[in-house]
Amino acid sequence: MIVDHISNLDKYVSLSKEIQTVVDYIKQTNLITIEPGKYDVVTNRVKLLRENYVARPQEECFFESHQLFGDIQLVLKGEEYFGYMPKDTTSFRVTHEYDQEKDVLKGQATSDFTRVLLTEGMFALVLKDELHMPKLENKPNTEVIKAVFKIKLSEGK
Repeated sequence: MIVDHISNLDKYVSLSKEIQTVVDYIKQTNLITIEPGKYDVVTNRVKLLRENYVARPQEECFFESHQLFGDIQLVLKGEEYFGYMPKDTTSFRVTHEYDQEKDVLKGQATSDFTRVLLTEGMFALVLKDELHMPKLENKPNTEVIKAVFKIKLSEGK
């Protein structure tokens, strides 16, 4: 997992050519003005999920990981904790087996885990198999506006 400010996203384009697509899209688009929903940026390669929500207590959140698409989760307004666990941890219990159609495996932590505070303008980049928990509240009733870019991972990465 990589956590950084959106102004530095272009430093990571060597990880995936799709990151350059996201950088270019962000430069041309006011993400705040996009209505919440799902959008194809590049068909079958880059998707955008624009969300507005209230960050949740830990018991209402779950860990997830992906095989086909990585995430660039960008906080546009508000703040949230973003949970992280290494893939090979023994402190993870699967609650929903991997669903290839939705490209997600879900589960819960059985012990403590790393929390990173994402504030306005920060992103978390997660790639294949990285266990992450978005939408985790720092303070109750915090409204979050977020753009989640789903980027197709190259085979073998």
